[in-house]
Amino acid sequence: MLRASALLLCASLATWAQETPSPASALAAPAMTQAALAPAAKAPLLDEGLLDPAWFGGALAFTKGDDVDFFWIKPGLDLTGRTVHMKPWEDPVMLRKGRDGKDNAKATEITDTFPGMLRGALTGAFNGKAKVSRTEGDLTLIGRFVDANAGSKAAKWLIGLGAGSETATWDLKILDPKSGEVLLAVHHRAISLTAMSNIQDKLVKWSDKFATFVAAQATK
Repeated sequence: MLRASALLLCASLATWAQETPSPASALAAPAMTQAALAPAAKAPLLDEGLLDPAWFGGALAFTKGDDVDFFWIKPGLDLTGRTVHMKPWEDPVMLRKGRDGKDNAKATEITDTFPGMLRGALTGAFNGKAKVSRTEGDLTLIGRFVDANAGSKAAKWLIGLGAGSETATWDLKILDPKSGEVLLAVHHRAISLTAMSNIQDKLVKWSDKFATFVAAQATK
């Protein structure tokens, strides 16, 4: 009887040991859960902190170009037969510290006028292969200025050599409004160095370069 009871006790203890987690495994389980729930690391900022990949929906493999500083295009993108809705741009987000009221006023001013420049330039470059509208479209183009420096006309005239230069830096993207998928992403900076031009002139010239670039890359 005693031997049978001892055997039964040993069997019960073995079963309990198998079913009861060890202290080490009990501690490991919460750690694994926390690791699984940890948020993904943010993609690093580019262009001296002015290009935030988060605005484009995540890390993209941007290419550096001549007419466009940073760009990414979805492989196989074809805008032929599509209509791009040029939406009003978002309010400026000044990512460079130390900008004053004049700088913010300049960013607000060009936020209102730049979409119209782009719409006209793209319409000409597409030459009927695609359309650009301010009221409708099956695709959306939207952007924002992330920095602006109003500069100084007096410094341009009196000092030159880049003193008093005006700058503007912006993001823009074309996306599918139904899925939210980004199809084209751009980040660029324009600089007006001399008194012979201003930042608006530079935006007009870049609009034509950008439109030609997009038409060549994404229309047939």
